[in-house]
Amino acid sequence: MPKVKKITEVGPSPEQMWVVVNFAQSWNTWAKALERSLRPGLLTVSQVTTLQALYYAKRPLSPTEISHVLPLETHSVSPLLDRLHKRKIITRRRSKTDRRAVEVEMTPKGLTLLTDLGPGIRDAMERVFYVLSPQEREMLVKLTEKISNAAVDYLGANKEHLAANARMMSGLSDDGVILSPAKHKKAKRKKSS
Repeated sequence: MPKVKKITEVGPSPEQMWVVVNFAQSWNTWAKALERSLRPGLLTVSQVTTLQALYYAKRPLSPTEISHVLPLETHSVSPLLDRLHKRKIITRRRSKTDRRAVEVEMTPKGLTLLTDLGPGIRDAMERVFYVLSPQEREMLVKLTEKISNAAVDYLGANKEHLAANARMMSGLSDDGVILSPAKHKKAKRKKSS
C-alpha cells in the first residue's frame, strides 16, 4: 500500500476562508439589492452615496472627503464626479479659502433625484437589515470597523480614511460639522433637553 502524503496547507484555513467568502458575498449581494432599488441606468450606488454624503454634510465637500465614504481611492472619485457634473447633478468650484482645492456641491436637480430615490433605498435597507436586531446591527458596525482597522494596520495605511468615513456616516450636527459617534450621541441628548 502506497504511503499517503501529508497535504500541506496553503493559504488560510477553511474556517478563515469561510469568513472571507461569506463577508464578500454578503457585501456583493447587499450592493445588488441596493442597485435594484435604483432605477436602472439612472445612478450607480457610488453616485447615490456621493449625493447622500453631500446632503448629510450640509456643506460642500472636497473629492478627498467624498472618497472617505466610498470604497474608492481619491483618484477614482474624479471620473465619478465628472459624470455627475456632466448631468448637472453636482457643481464643482474652487475653494474661496484655498484656490488649489475643489469644492463639490449638490444641485437642486441632484436633491430632487435623491429625494425621488429615497423611498426605494430605505425599502432596500429595511428589507435587508430588518433581519438584524438593533443590537446585532450595532455589533455588525463594531465588527466591520474592527476588521477595517486591522486591514489598515496590516497595510500600514493612514487610518484617517476610516476615521473620516466613520465620522461622515455616524452623524452630523445641524451646522454640517462631522461628529464622532460619541459626540453625536451627546449632541442629540443636548438637543432633546
